[in-house]
Amino acid sequence: MTRAAIFTALVLLAWLVWDTGADPVRLARGVPWILDFIRRMMPPDLRVLPAALAGALTTVEIALLGTAVAAVLALPLGFLSARNVTPGAVFYPARAVLNFLRSVDTLVYALIFVAAVGLGPFPGVLAVVAYTTTSLAKLYSEAVEGIDPGPVDAVTATGATRLQILRYAVIPQVLPLFLSYVLYRLESNIRAATVLGFVGAGGIGFYLQTYLRLIDYPAASTVLLVTVAMVMVVDATSSRLRDRLV
Repeated sequence: MTRAAIFTALVLLAWLVWDTGADPVRLARGVPWILDFIRRMMPPDLRVLPAALAGALTTVEIALLGTAVAAVLALPLGFLSARNVTPGAVFYPARAVLNFLRSVDTLVYALIFVAAVGLGPFPGVLAVVAYTTTSLAKLYSEAVEGIDPGPVDAVTATGATRLQILRYAVIPQVLPLFLSYVLYRLESNIRAATVLGFVGAGGIGFYLQTYLRLIDYPAASTVLLVTVAMVMVVDATSSRLRDRLV
């Protein structure tokens, strides 16, 4: 059985390499071009640093606002799509809708909202809200489904209502996980928001796209360095906060 599984995996891997055209020789031939591209990006043009920092701030604002709104909107959806607290007549349609909406990427939502409300950070916020709401709702529902039934049974035995059971037996168990999930999604949204500017949804991606189109590689490298620094700071801060919640 193990040999058959290994053989099947190797055949599948070989087919994937062939079908995707994964050719190490082509990569080796492209290395000089990559090195030349990096060479032309040096040294960074610090004259565009103020614009890059402004774009980074806008990116963080998009991610923060979008994540905060989504964290609230996902709460009822998370409970509605949790198998152990919701009747099947509600659970299955809610889970199906969440899975459908979650299959659409943030960038696609950004394209839709740019067409709907115009250019700028606002469609970026809407895109983050649309995708993050469904993602957090899925994580929330899994956290609710994994709770310890003991406290729920104890509160139920007192004759508590369904809302009281949620308030005193369910929410205290899942709240730390909910906060951890929100911080994790904030990290992901910071990265996602950096490319929303490529489709006109504001943020630092707009500057990166502009300088690359103008073939101004030193300016683009400055924007790229600011992006890397921004993501690293947010990741480090979020990781420390999540560690305190666990």
